[in-house]
Amino acid sequence: MYASRTLRILTFAAAALLAGGQAFAQVNNPVGLWTIQGWTDNAPGMPAGGVQNICFLAGGTWFSTTFPGWTGLWFQKGAAAAGNGDRVRMLGNYANNVGNDSLEIDFVNGNLMTGPWTEWRDNFVFVAWARSSLTRIGNCAGPPPNGVITSTDPSDTVSASDPPTT
Repeated sequence: MYASRTLRILTFAAAALLAGGQAFAQVNNPVGLWTIQGWTDNAPGMPAGGVQNICFLAGGTWFSTTFPGWTGLWFQKGAAAAGNGDRVRMLGNYANNVGNDSLEIDFVNGNLMTGPWTEWRDNFVFVAWARSSLTRIGNCAGPPPNGVITSTDPSDTVSASDPPTT
């Protein structure tokens, strides 16, 4: 009888741990609408930069909803069958492709990412090293603007005429 009770307690404890672990195993996924804020590392006092909104599309691309012409690609480490990782890497262009951005951001939780952000012009008359903070604010609404690549994966059939990504 004692062994039976111990087995029931252990079974219950294992089930509780597995159920609780599922809540902590939420997959990090950047797809959606985010606010991005940067603080310039290479300026005295580390001043805050502008605040913009960006929309991550499921196909591995992104675009800004508040800064016209700012678009790019993103990759999430571990996005294969093993599950999504905590790091997202971004590349982008603005100002008719003479302005460039590179970010390596990590999920703090499902609604917050932070990390280094580098921005420069092709001729290096402007270079900024910054810290970034991205906060999820919702879903992307409407199709991306004309000219925005919607997928880096040729097998992905997402196009600008498809419904919004959630």
